[in-house]
Order: sequence, then C-alpha cells, then structure tokens
Amino acid sequence: MLTTFERIKSIFPSVVHRSEDASGDYVWYKAHDGTVFGLPKTELTERERRLVSLWATPFVTTLDSVQALWHGRLFDDAFRIERPFRLSSLALHYQEPEALETFVDVLRDFMPSAVIIVMTARHIEVLETETLVDMAEFEDVLRAVAGDFYVEASVVYSERPLGALAPLYAEHQVLLPLAKRSIKAYPASQLLYHYLLQDHESFAARLRLTETTHQALDATARELLEALFAHTLNVSHTAKALFMHRNTLNYRLDRLYEATGYDARQFHDASLLQLIVTLHKSE
Repeated sequence: MLTTFERIKSIFPSVVHRSEDASGDYVWYKAHDGTVFGLPKTELTERERRLVSLWATPFVTTLDSVQALWHGRLFDDAFRIERPFRLSSLALHYQEPEALETFVDVLRDFMPSAVIIVMTARHIEVLETETLVDMAEFEDVLRAVAGDFYVEASVVYSERPLGALAPLYAEHQVLLPLAKRSIKAYPASQLLYHYLLQDHESFAARLRLTETTHQALDATARELLEALFAHTLNVSHTAKALFMHRNTLNYRLDRLYEATGYDARQFHDASLLQLIVTLHKSE
C-alpha cells in the first residue's frame, strides 16, 4: 500500500517531505493524515494550487518571528524541552473565515501562558509549560466556542516530564483523524493503543510511529516491564522478585518515564509499552 507521500510523488515528482533539507522556494501543505509536503512554487500553476488545496491544507505563510520559531521547532528533532509540558493538537471545523481569529483569541484568554501556534487555517498547536489548564475545563471552553461561534475542535494531547517536541507533534498528526468526537480532548496514548491494533494500518507505519519509544526500551527496561506485569504492577512485589530495593525500582521507573513519556506503574501506559515491545519483536 502506497503512503500518502508516495501517492503525491507519483503526481508531482518534485515534491519534498518536510523532513528533507529543502533549500528551494516551496508551498507547504498538510494532508488529511498529517503528512507534510512541499511543492516548488515555480512548478505549480494556479489551477494546480487550487486542486491541491481541495485535499490538503496550505500552511500559514505569513508568520511573525515567534510563530516562525515554533513552526521550526515542531519539526526539529534536536529541540527538547527540559521541564514538564503538555502539547495539544487541535483540528478545527468551521465555516466563517473570521472564526479562526476568534478561536485563537478565546484560547489566549483561557490559557495566557501557553504558546499557541497556528499551523494552518484548520490546525493549531498549543504548548503549555508553566501552568497546565484542567482538561475538563478546556473541554467546557470548547463546548462554549462551538455553541457561540460555531467552531468545533478535535483535540489530541500528551503530557511529558521533559523530552523532544518533534516526535510528539508527528505522532499527534497521525492520531488526530482518530479523534472522532469534537469538543473532546483525547489523550494521545489512548488513541495510539487503538491505532497500533488496527488492521488497516501497515505494519511499517506502526513501527515508524513507535520507533522513538522503542529505542528507549533497552533490555533492562523490557525486563522491568515483564516483571511488573508478572506481579500485577505491584512495585513492592516486583522489587522483591528482582532482588532490588523498592526505591531503586521507582528511580528506574522514573527514568523510564522521562525517556518514553509513559509511566509503567499505570496500567494503560504499561500495556502500551508492552504492546510496542511486542510489535517490534515481530519485525
């Protein structure tokens, strides 16, 4: 099965992926599944631009310096945040052109310390590092905006103790189509678990999406996971079975949480990590 990028390349051979070092002058688009691609401006007719815009959303091109900085960071694998943060990805649905500006204003009022990054006319990223808003209150705000301004938003979010931003952003773009209900915020880990079990996704696509997490699961981490499951995630019993002090085990689990963003002491996170290990064993 061809990927979205491969299908685009069969029509436009000069297309480039956002991950490539594209030095020319490109028009950037985001496809429905989150694939970001660029087409050379000089090779696109006005008719072709209109046609592409029917099934892919053009990126915002008029950026101030702050927006441009964060656009770049979302695609920079080397950029890391060294403190707790939450990244929320929002897919917007509205009819009136001025609705986007209204929606962004509401977000800024509700979470004044957050960085709000407008990626396209239908896609916003929100980064919180200082004060994390309550997600139930956030959903209340989304309901109010939907009722008052007719803007609906599907939301996928992840919280991390620290770590790279780009892999998380890329993961969210794949998972956003699974956020079926608007005005609801979905934890990315919940959607990722369902995504990995879907038959219609290629095996290679699932490996790519989980590669960063899998790299953090060395032999020691995998041994800890197996021991935790063997003792129903009871830390005390697991430490005793591994001839390890309970505090030492908690320290190692804290480091694993920092490396992967998943807390193996929580059943859902532990199950997801185990699924990722199993998936890559089958490679």
